[in-house]
Amino acid sequence: MFTDKGEASLGVVICNYAGKIIAALSKKIPQPPSITCLELLAARRAAIFVHELGLHESILEGDSETVIKSLQKGDMFQFAYGHLFKDTMFYVNSLRSYCFSHTYRKGNSIADTSAKKARFSSDLTVWMEHVPPDIKSFVLADMPFP
Repeated sequence: MFTDKGEASLGVVICNYAGKIIAALSKKIPQPPSITCLELLAARRAAIFVHELGLHESILEGDSETVIKSLQKGDMFQFAYGHLFKDTMFYVNSLRSYCFSHTYRKGNSIADTSAKKARFSSDLTVWMEHVPPDIKSFVLADMPFP
């Protein structure tokens, strides 16, 4: 998400196998040159976050079909941002198992909302095992029914 201050923001949400949030973050960054670059930076930050949490398996989900397809294929040549692609794959390849999954923006509302939250907070905010009250309604909407 771009702001009018020459900044952008990222939102990353880590869920367990049952869909329960175990960690989330929002982060301000300098505005990248394109939306594709922003989406790749978000994928990279998600891969780093998974690594920081000590997780060994992950499904990395994103709403940029271009970025997700390139990561699935291992095709960095579609990007002018090959260094970001390589860095993302470095962290992902350290996992025992992983896959990439495309979701539509509507299915990515928690990450989108946490990215919006970064516009009004410090450079990096991390939540562990809970989310702020203003994001809770999106969490409940995304939870699968038993």
